Amino acid sequence: MIERANLSPTIGIALSSGHIRVVSLDEQGTVTSTQSFGRQNDRSLPEQINAVIQDTGGRVVGIAVPGMVERETTHIVASRMHELVGVDLRAELSGPLGGNVFIENDINAAAFAEFLTGAGRGRRNVFCAIFGEGVGSGLILGGEIWRGSHGFAGEFGLVVVDEEGARLEDVASTPNIVRRTLNRLQQDSTSILSRDSEADLTLDEILSAAAEGDDLARLMLERTGFCIGSAIGMVINLLDVGLIVIGGDITRGNGLILNSVVQRAKECASRHSFEATDIVVSELGEDAAAIGAALLARNSQ
Repeated sequence: MIERANLSPTIGIALSSGHIRVVSLDEQGTVTSTQSFGRQNDRSLPEQINAVIQDTGGRVVGIAVPGMVERETTHIVASRMHELVGVDLRAELSGPLGGNVFIENDINAAAFAEFLTGAGRGRRNVFCAIFGEGVGSGLILGGEIWRGSHGFAGEFGLVVVDEEGARLEDVASTPNIVRRTLNRLQQDSTSILSRDSEADLTLDEILSAAAEGDDLARLMLERTGFCIGSAIGMVINLLDVGLIVIGGDITRGNGLILNSVVQRAKECASRHSFEATDIVVSELGEDAAAIGAALLARNSQ
């Protein structure tokens, strides 16, 4: 467990394509502040991270990255943020920090935060799936992150969910929910979404249309939930983990996607396994990955 005394101030940083999210922990490990900074196109990512570290005064830093982190080297070997691929962030940032930099996959970090301080408190096993720019998962087994043999476990978005070979990320990430809805709008001019500029369509608009009873919006969200639920049912059958935590954009709105997820998971999972599993929404929301990164960095000291 985390030692609470005699520790330097710690910060956690979660990276995304548009923002750098930061949380600060005090010496007792309590979150004292959260901030979000827009990415700057005229400065390199390491420069921006270093500036954030200097501004916050953190001496122990955890960084949550969207991608595969090689376990032995902490190199980022794959990421939707192409500027991270092949980068050794720890080497670029650790100089002034004396090596007190911890790098982790963002969903692993989020899962750890939910396990320790969020929806998974009191559990030993947690499966956490986050849906946003991409789709990923983190698995806590026996109170520890399961990273796999090489650090690449948790690529939930790569699970194939239909007979045509579509992967879960192709269906359930926020950009792909919007893309699929736009494609369907070409065939359905009766939807209230057809009044909006297609180039500016957002998930929030789809959720709002569904809340107003729009058939197309409801159909697209229900189909998204169907695919997610099929994959969640597989996880329940395979792992019998007991707790599924779902976070990210699909938890917003009127719950239509989540209702569809639970119904489909019930259909796909064995009755005994499903009845023994709780499916809940993330308690930490957008701060989960940054909180987890900070807690993991503190725990590594």
